[in-house]
Amino acid sequence: MDVLIRAAVDSDSASLVRALSPEVDPHVITNRFAELHAGLRLLLVLEADGVIARTISMSTKADKDGVTRRLFALDVGPEYRRRGFATKLIREVESRVLSDGHSALRLEVSVDNHIAADLYKKLGYLPVGTPEKLQWSQPVDGRPSVITTQTS
Repeated sequence: MDVLIRAAVDSDSASLVRALSPEVDPHVITNRFAELHAGLRLLLVLEADGVIARTISMSTKADKDGVTRRLFALDVGPEYRRRGFATKLIREVESRVLSDGHSALRLEVSVDNHIAADLYKKLGYLPVGTPEKLQWSQPVDGRPSVITTQTS
């Protein structure tokens, strides 16, 4: 299988929407590209045999400590999971962080997302901090949305 990880370009947006829907709302993909253009994130895509169905983001600048960068928004389309693509994307971010002269990488993962948490642990990431439960009160279909997240 031919695998290429590269910076996302605008023409990748439609492919990502198709591959990641319905789990990732199309407006989220649009927002990611807006943040890319604003210099707030580096958006990478993994292309396998010409198909783009995986993406990851990393911060464009270090945290206040000057050495830590942020990994976020890792998404792999359902039909492309369990093939090692998420690991390849994470390792690419790690490589870029090191080549930029930074020495640490942080991320957040939902406390309910056991698959992602297990992957990060398998790759050597250690939990830091105490899990938090955040509640968002904007009604959706008459019911409040609740998002649980672990922060570090």
